[in-house]
Amino acid sequence: MADDSSLLVGLVTAPFDAVSAFRARVRRSGLVQWLLFTGNRSVVTLVLLLAVFTAFVGLALARPVDMAQLLSETTTLQTLFQVLLRGAILVVSIVTSISSIVLSAEIADIMTEEERVDSSLEFRRRVEGLIDADVSPGRPADFLQAILHTVYQETGELRSVAGEGGNEAFEQEVQAFADDVAADARDAAETLDGAQFGTFRVLSAGLHYDYSWQLNTARRLEQQFGDSLTESQASALSDLIDTLKFFGTGREHFQSLYYKREMARLSATLLYVSLPVIVFISYLILALDGNIIPTVQVGPLSSLSVFVLFAYTVSLAPYVVLTAHVIRIAAVTLRTLSAGPFVLRSRRDHAVSDVRVEFDPEEWAEWDDGEEPVDSGGGDESMDSDDD
Repeated sequence: MADDSSLLVGLVTAPFDAVSAFRARVRRSGLVQWLLFTGNRSVVTLVLLLAVFTAFVGLALARPVDMAQLLSETTTLQTLFQVLLRGAILVVSIVTSISSIVLSAEIADIMTEEERVDSSLEFRRRVEGLIDADVSPGRPADFLQAILHTVYQETGELRSVAGEGGNEAFEQEVQAFADDVAADARDAAETLDGAQFGTFRVLSAGLHYDYSWQLNTARRLEQQFGDSLTESQASALSDLIDTLKFFGTGREHFQSLYYKREMARLSATLLYVSLPVIVFISYLILALDGNIIPTVQVGPLSSLSVFVLFAYTVSLAPYVVLTAHVIRIAAVTLRTLSAGPFVLRSRRDHAVSDVRVEFDPEEWAEWDDGEEPVDSGGGDESMDSDDD
């Protein structure tokens, strides 16, 4: 009976597992990575527009539409382009709003600006003491790379003292934790090597570096084995936690600067694209209304059909520009989503487990009038992985 149940479950879950595996392969494909992350946004926009035009031509070949008849008997095309014209004008309003949001964060009085500068200098001084340097690097990539090098060194130091005191459980967990942290730090540092701010390489270094998980795990080790740790072990864990906090603060700050830069670029690009599109659509509506577009057969399609399909594709340019930028911003946000020591992404490939405290709400005590609640068993801590 148990075998039959297992077989039935396998038959039910097999299609879902296949779909999940296919989606994972698609997400890892070079084309998707280029489209979402590494591709220049202007090139991505042109590729998307070409794809839209090709799709329109394919549909027109599969199911031809008599454009001349539409123009002579209905006002469908004029109405369609009028809607697109209003949408393009609306995009200008959206751009203005985006620019206002970006600029509002930059406009401040002199005292606020002084506080910002002082805070930045104080943060850099603290980092300089951490990385043992007279002056911390000024370029964001070099700055993060220096912190990652310190993370790598402190992880090695933690691993070297893990065997002190004869605590085998602590030593085993530290070995697994140190391997993960060192590998992630090395990969991120290699990505940052020679990167310029404004390019995607600076931000991509944080896509796979989950400092939240590392910070949470280090704190768990500190609390779980705190009473049995030697002085050198406790010091190594404390130093690593501090360094991870500095890296997280720096990465989130540079990520916010990257978003500001991307939104400013998006605003400028939309303005550059929207004005020519508005002029083009306005002239197109007049040309269609005056029926001055010549009709010549071009293969299976007429010149009027090709022109209308091309004009419709151009009319979508502002929305395609918006799509090309927003999909990368959204993808980067999802991949770098973090909240300090809180783990927001599962780590199926890591051996060190997280602490999960189990409480059963049905067993909670009820409040009586004027009486303290009676403890009904509370919850007990258990070692559990994030994958459950």
